[in-house]
Amino acid sequence: MNFTRKLVPLVATAALMAGTLAGCSGSNNSAAESSASPEGTAKTETGSKTASIKAMTILFGNPPATENNKALEDLEKRGNVDLDVTFVPSEAYTDKLSVAVSAGNSYDLLLMDGGKDDKFSNLVKMGAFHDLTPYIEKTKNISQIDDTVWNGVKVDGKVYGIPRPRGLYGGGEANILIRKDWLDKYNLAVPKTVDELTNALAVFKEKDPAGGGKTIPFSIYGVDGINSPGPFAGVAPIQFAFGVPNMWKLDNGNAVRDFQTPEYKAFLEWLKDSWSKGLIDKDAPVLKNQGQARSKFLAGTAGAFVGNVSDMAETNIEKLKQTDPNAEIAIVDVLEGANGQKGVALLGGYYGLWAIPSSVKEDKVQQIVDFLDFSASEENVAFSKAGVTGIHSSDFKDGIAVQTEDQKKQYDLDKPSQFVLENRVDPYVYAGSKDPEILKAQRATLDVISKIGIENPFLSYNSATASKNPDSYKKMSAVMTKYVLGEGTWDDVQKEIDAWTNGTGAQITKDLLDQYNAEHK
Repeated sequence: MNFTRKLVPLVATAALMAGTLAGCSGSNNSAAESSASPEGTAKTETGSKTASIKAMTILFGNPPATENNKALEDLEKRGNVDLDVTFVPSEAYTDKLSVAVSAGNSYDLLLMDGGKDDKFSNLVKMGAFHDLTPYIEKTKNISQIDDTVWNGVKVDGKVYGIPRPRGLYGGGEANILIRKDWLDKYNLAVPKTVDELTNALAVFKEKDPAGGGKTIPFSIYGVDGINSPGPFAGVAPIQFAFGVPNMWKLDNGNAVRDFQTPEYKAFLEWLKDSWSKGLIDKDAPVLKNQGQARSKFLAGTAGAFVGNVSDMAETNIEKLKQTDPNAEIAIVDVLEGANGQKGVALLGGYYGLWAIPSSVKEDKVQQIVDFLDFSASEENVAFSKAGVTGIHSSDFKDGIAVQTEDQKKQYDLDKPSQFVLENRVDPYVYAGSKDPEILKAQRATLDVISKIGIENPFLSYNSATASKNPDSYKKMSAVMTKYVLGEGTWDDVQKEIDAWTNGTGAQITKDLLDQYNAEHK
């Protein structure tokens, strides 16, 4: 095989992903075979004819090895497929995807990383993709995806993209991660309430455990004002503890945006007070993303930041221990407010949609869907985590690969999980540690937060008005930021909220409510 052709990394390196989300692996030929079931074999999934599939997908981190990649060889053999994958780094993906969609016939399979956004919906209405509704009815693994997820990706009642399953809870900003060794040093328990968290951050500020005045009690980051006014992100558990909605809520049939509630004002007051006391990173207004906030935590200077259980990955812990060998991380499962408010965002349950361009011949569409279904089989859960037995692992036990150091290195080079294009439905998808104790803790946290999900009733809808007015929240965001920094008044904030509510916001609200009402007659 020509592996240089099959793997087309457009850039050698890209932003490092916090953890691999879809996975498992290997047996005599692959760890997958050691847990194989009839549903996962090549013949039952893709038929006897080899499927030739050219796909494009997003890449976080380094690409798989391009030469003599045994993981790809194994997957192709078991899946009865000739797989040609273009891995595009995340920072370049939007542009490359636009080119691929415009070309129409460049790929058999495209990952629409924005999910069911306006762009995808408009392309569907233009006839860019196949209707996959009749094809997914024949699947064994893909059809296990929750109805909530399917309903969230349909366009006019039909499926034009197969979602890549993720947890309905536990992604994004689900939990606060905090330095347990710092808490222990000052005889503090892992915070369970906003008051306890505030007190812990105040102690970190006063005692300066990082030394030299470098301690950052809480690392958060700014927002661009496109989807939300902010003023900061990386604060979701605290917002929910104040009773703030998950972006939107319905009140007697009326749509209410989060910042229109009195709970949001109380949350901003907490931010303002915490900022005035030096509990929040002074760089927060200029930090651009979660990765930058995480970096300060892993560098050993920040006491807490908001992430999720996948941030408990061994690589993160090892990086933190390079700065402080005694460092330990604790997860705040649930943070409660004064009146017992708490929550975690109920997510869309997927990341990206696999779409098949309409230029692909109809007799090939089922082959492609069958391959994605094969990818989501039990055996490929094993394969993505352990690869090929004897090459990437020695065994696969209790969801964890048994690996020598050399096997770990080969696994990191070949990256078996990158070729499992469609992962299996798994409520513990974010729990990927290879350490049994950490894995147990990750799963326990996911069990807890699965009971406190807060729904955004408009999650699956898009507002054309919002798309045409991408800066509709920017002025409000700037005013809120000034207020939190002590440079403005609440009257200034309320003025912008009112302006949005009576202006662009009125049409955005109508767009979303109309779609909701149409589906809930």
